[in-house]
Amino acid sequence: MPILAADLVRQVKSAIQPLYPTQEVEAIAYLLVEMSTGATRMDCHLNKEVEKPNDWEQMLSRLAEHEPWQYVLGKAWFRDRIFELNPHTLIPRPETEELVDLVLEKIPHKNTPYSILDVGTGSGCIAISIALEAPNTQVSAWEISHDAQKQAMQNAKSLGAKVSIEWQDVFEWSTRSDTEMWDMIVSNPPYVLFQEASQMEKHVTDFEPGLALFVPDSNPLIFYQVLENMASKHLRKDGWILLEINQSLGQETKALFLTTRWRNIELRQDFHGKDRFVLAQKDI
Repeated sequence: MPILAADLVRQVKSAIQPLYPTQEVEAIAYLLVEMSTGATRMDCHLNKEVEKPNDWEQMLSRLAEHEPWQYVLGKAWFRDRIFELNPHTLIPRPETEELVDLVLEKIPHKNTPYSILDVGTGSGCIAISIALEAPNTQVSAWEISHDAQKQAMQNAKSLGAKVSIEWQDVFEWSTRSDTEMWDMIVSNPPYVLFQEASQMEKHVTDFEPGLALFVPDSNPLIFYQVLENMASKHLRKDGWILLEINQSLGQETKALFLTTRWRNIELRQDFHGKDRFVLAQKDI
């Protein structure tokens, strides 16, 4: 049954009004209506009619229970592409788009193949974006969740990206062949302390996969330690490692690379001005 797109926007706003700041409510309402019906913000202002989705009431109910709109729709935008999601994949964030920008900056502008490994790929948004935006790269990815791995493979196929996506526990990296080498390793690993969960929004802690979010309070750098060790063995000389990090542990994460194995070590800020990335180049 046709309904005004603007009415759907109003219904979304009503469902989530108590849960988010006003500006976020506005943005979510228009995004959800556009991604579920195709009606743009302008269409809403022009009183365009659309077909109401069959599961609309269920969607509103899920939104009212704090479930992120990305999981309600099963998809999200990342670098102007739509990536399908499932409950085992993190929701892609704008800061991670910046990580991809840093990767693209470091890739040499030449036609010779350049190999990149994305550790903990989730939905595949990092690996797939690199493969599509840097055609001279050979991109592979590791993921420990079988359900996330399947989703990443599906996204690679639907977006036309050539990416090899394997199941692999990074803590078992030593089982890989010693001859397996990459020119770059990139990762957005788990880095949220359990003690930080109480300060986080309910729509994150209740719905996003803890496996991809949290690390022990007693060892918050556990993934960065293993990534530094693995990269020291499997990065070619002059290769780069680029990592998204916990903003409160910038100096501590950077310090892991202050050894003779690395040079050009940087701590970079995101667009909010928060410590968000560590970059290091293999020296030996």
